[in-house]
Amino acid sequence: MLEPLATTVLTILPSRPLATHLFTSKSSFGMAARSAKHALPSDFFTPHPRTVQGKGKGRAAPEDEYGACSGSSDTYHTRSYVAVVEHVNPSMTKFCSTRPRTRRSSAHKPVAPTTHIPSLRTWMRQVDVVQRRHASSRAAVELSRHPPTPPDERHLWHTTVRRVADGADDFSAEDAWSAYQGLCKCYGEPLGPASLAITFLDKLALSVANGRQGEVTASLLRLWGARIHDALHQIDPGIVDMPRNTVRVHWNCVRISSSAMTGKLDEVLEDVHLMFHLCDSISEPRTVDRHLSSVLPLYAITIQALRQYRGVAAVFDFLVQESYSLRAHLYDPSSPTLSRPARLLSSVALSVLATMETPTRSLQSLFSVWSKKRVALAGLLLVRAMCFGRRQKDACAVIRLMQGESLKVPLRATIALIRDLVKAKSFHDASAILSASSVPEGGRGFERYHSTGLFIRSRQGDIKRAEEHYQALVEHGSVTLGDKTSIMHAYAEVGKPDRVVELFNEFFSASPTSSSTEHPNIVHYTTAIFAYSRVGDLDSVNTWLGKLTEAGFRPDLHVYSIILESFASRGDVTSVTTVLDQMHSSGLRLNTVICTSIISILAKRNDPIAAERVYKRALSDGVVPDRIMVTAIMNAHVESGSWQGVIRAWDYLNTEGRVGAGLTIEVFNTLMKAYVLIGAPFRTVATLFRQLSIKQLRPDARTFALLIQSACDSGFMDIAEDLQEEMDRLVLEDDQKSLQANIYVLTIVMSGFLRQGKRVKAKAMLDKMKERGIEPTAITYAAILKAYAEQKNDQSIKAAEEFMSSLLSSSSDNWLQMHGGRRLTVEVVYRPLLNAFAHREEPAEVERLYEDMLRAGNSPTLGTLTMLMDAHRRVGNISAVETIWPEIHRLGLEFTRQNAILSPDSDQSPNLSAYGSLMCVPFSILIDALSAAGKHAEVAQTWRTLKDEKLQFDSHNWNHLVAALVRAGETQRAFDIVENVILRYQRQSRRQLERTREMHPASPLTLDLPPPEEGDLPPHRPEAPLHAPARREVAAQRATRRLRSEASSEKPGQEDEDFAHPLLILHNMSPLWNTWRPHGATLVLLGRVLDHLRSGRLVQAIRPGSDSAFEQTVVDAEEIRTRTEAAGLVLGEIYERFPETIRLVQEYELMRRTSAHRISNAAQERT
Repeated sequence: MLEPLATTVLTILPSRPLATHLFTSKSSFGMAARSAKHALPSDFFTPHPRTVQGKGKGRAAPEDEYGACSGSSDTYHTRSYVAVVEHVNPSMTKFCSTRPRTRRSSAHKPVAPTTHIPSLRTWMRQVDVVQRRHASSRAAVELSRHPPTPPDERHLWHTTVRRVADGADDFSAEDAWSAYQGLCKCYGEPLGPASLAITFLDKLALSVANGRQGEVTASLLRLWGARIHDALHQIDPGIVDMPRNTVRVHWNCVRISSSAMTGKLDEVLEDVHLMFHLCDSISEPRTVDRHLSSVLPLYAITIQALRQYRGVAAVFDFLVQESYSLRAHLYDPSSPTLSRPARLLSSVALSVLATMETPTRSLQSLFSVWSKKRVALAGLLLVRAMCFGRRQKDACAVIRLMQGESLKVPLRATIALIRDLVKAKSFHDASAILSASSVPEGGRGFERYHSTGLFIRSRQGDIKRAEEHYQALVEHGSVTLGDKTSIMHAYAEVGKPDRVVELFNEFFSASPTSSSTEHPNIVHYTTAIFAYSRVGDLDSVNTWLGKLTEAGFRPDLHVYSIILESFASRGDVTSVTTVLDQMHSSGLRLNTVICTSIISILAKRNDPIAAERVYKRALSDGVVPDRIMVTAIMNAHVESGSWQGVIRAWDYLNTEGRVGAGLTIEVFNTLMKAYVLIGAPFRTVATLFRQLSIKQLRPDARTFALLIQSACDSGFMDIAEDLQEEMDRLVLEDDQKSLQANIYVLTIVMSGFLRQGKRVKAKAMLDKMKERGIEPTAITYAAILKAYAEQKNDQSIKAAEEFMSSLLSSSSDNWLQMHGGRRLTVEVVYRPLLNAFAHREEPAEVERLYEDMLRAGNSPTLGTLTMLMDAHRRVGNISAVETIWPEIHRLGLEFTRQNAILSPDSDQSPNLSAYGSLMCVPFSILIDALSAAGKHAEVAQTWRTLKDEKLQFDSHNWNHLVAALVRAGETQRAFDIVENVILRYQRQSRRQLERTREMHPASPLTLDLPPPEEGDLPPHRPEAPLHAPARREVAAQRATRRLRSEASSEKPGQEDEDFAHPLLILHNMSPLWNTWRPHGATLVLLGRVLDHLRSGRLVQAIRPGSDSAFEQTVVDAEEIRTRTEAAGLVLGEIYERFPETIRLVQEYELMRRTSAHRISNAAQERT
């Protein structure tokens, strides 16, 4: 009888089949063993209705019977499989080879598997030494070892496991693992069917591999791979009927995933391929979909493991090999069942490939290995990956390579790339790709060509050519809703909302002659909103948001992103904060695009710390930063002169595997901008430019513009002119239309000629702009006005005013449409004349121009008010200075309130820390003016107020405070400021510079740097970068001299390996950036104080209306003796308490005398 035999055998065999093997025999013996899970159930002798399908035909036990957690010896965890399986699938030859494969028994003797059922003695040899119990016995033993777990805790464990298995994303892997282990210890097995435990382990592996549990590292993958491997081999997945037994398919996929996570990749790559093709012989679509829904996540985990253990190149090779299998799932899965796992696989594959440094070189390496069809698939995958990573220029390079090799590029892929290029504002590249395609005469190709051309021109703001494409579509009768959006966008881009509304009403208003009317979608409403946001009309933006809502749509993140990006580009912080309030009230959370826009605004406001807080908050809210967002953080440090932050962000972006990392030409341009603003020598910048080929990067127009700017700053105008001509040559000969010299390049060269007084050549550059149809901007005109104003004669100043008046009264106002709006544009052209009159000490003229500027549409800003206050200080008009300062202070507090919304986790108390030089410069002017007038109490009160408002005083403020204290007669306190503030900050800064550079930081943020040392002063703000060309020229000359001595100590090839190393050297050695030192004027003043005290005279405070010369007059000898003794006591105290300051004063005096002596000798030699 079969039943008694099975019962007898079960007392010897393990309580479950050997689930450690991928496949086991489907023999009747194995079936009997599995069907008798318990030897003698309690109701064994109780009659029950038969549940079998027929006499002698047993059925497989339901999957609930396979949940027991049984131990298994690692002896069987090998890659040995049963040789013969009934109904073998042809694609399973790897797992089910017809050739016997040797394996070891527990006695370590090689035996070959046979096609018959093993004898009882053979099974007995393979059983563990300790007899195994069935599940109920094990549970009793476990309960006897551990105290009973409270029911509430068991329920919480079960809820956690079930929640993870159901697909929750926001869970802790450690907490979920503890819950799973708790259930196993409590019940002796995971609660629920085997499919639940397998799904739980699968979701756990996916969460770890995809970075939801922290940064993905090889050690993290090994830890969780081992855990999942051990837990998986305590689960019985049932019979071997694969792929029909989806539970066993899933079990095997998770087993391979755990092997991939532990680094066993050679066997994994083969297993993954075989698992995918197990269903080749299955004709049932549902079965195939169920199978692939388990296999596709396996590919995602394998890709992540390959990236960690072998790098991105190995991932690319793997995907090329699997390209035929995965092409449908990487692009457009046809089955709704597979949409989610296919999206997971696609996002993982594209995000990994997006970090590839040299995509074209990787594609070129395939031509000699694979067929053209497979290489074309690989090329399209790279194009998608580069677009996914916002590396559209690299995608263009791949497309050009494919076209050069006559590889087929689908039109859909080309159009998708063009649209991505347009969104990245790479209009020249997009136009070049479209121009490479011939214009179809009709049909679907004709519509796509003109629709794509319309899309490009509309986003470019080229109304004329946009109308040409639109009219072609109208004549062809193939205008779509998307085309109507594009023509509306063309007018929105150039700031013509009235025309946009006119088109909206024309397209979507009911016509008397038309029986049907198209209805606008959310994109058409968004285009109208965008048009009004371009001109800063917040009221109309809100009106159209209301119309959008009335039409049944809800403003989504895309709508708000467009509005915010437009306001951010104009620098309209008030409107940005208002829109953020609306988003918050609507319950919308920030995304990557919006966070990047906010960071960009804070960068323009010179507030990198607030930008980093936005980044950090975005991470905690689940936003995954991309390369553009990290580059925005890097640019925030560039704009504020925080070179340590620039280097740290660069190192992060240059570290493979970091979230958002990747080196592109945009990232390189940001680093190059740092070199220009620190005043690097042209040789250093040119060396970096030549080394672009090391990273397989192609320079764009911005790269050339920065290189030309560096040449102009160093005075090499012949090189600058040659570089501009080289750009023209590349456009004509190599058809690199993206390198067309734009208004910025021509303005840079023109300004360089003007600074050298070469007006004829400057005029030639202006004529070149007009010949090419390029409209000069406000920056172009400001450079011309500055050249006139710097001549410092009445005729030049008058000519400059007349030129400015002609500009403002001109009928053509296109130049006023620069980013930032009319307000900032007007200020740009007025600033050179305001500054010129301030230096000429003509405050009345400054007042006159200031009033004219307000009438021209500008409003008061910190910059213009600072120039006005400085003009009055220069002539000693203290009452005017005191009148202007409250307005400057008010603007600072107003901007603070705006920052409170832009920067998360900030309180609402006044906080001026974000304004650095913007507030520090006018404060230094105020200190000088008040102290010179003898208003010392006002200086102290204002200092205390700004300190309470958290203004971070810079080195200039402290130096001015030293002078103010001397004027107040507080000489000891003046020396104390130098000794214990300025010099202490200097030592602290030097210690920070001596820190070992972290080449591969885990975070791009300086907020994540080690905290300051105990006893350090509060961290100071970096000084403003060198935006003024004259200051950059001085810095470049000094750095050139210093670098000559540094060059001999450089290691060979060091600069080739590290693009940021020269920036680190410049940051460490440049005297302009080591500003925490007493200024020369401060040391001269303190030297005079010492001389005064040595002469036996005390330093008297300046008082309003006092005569200092009369007060120094001594009436009798006793007064002389008293003053001499007092001066001697003060002098002795200064020498005793402030030795470092005394040393610096003496060294500076010696240096001045030596320099004066050298100049005198040189003059005598010339005569």
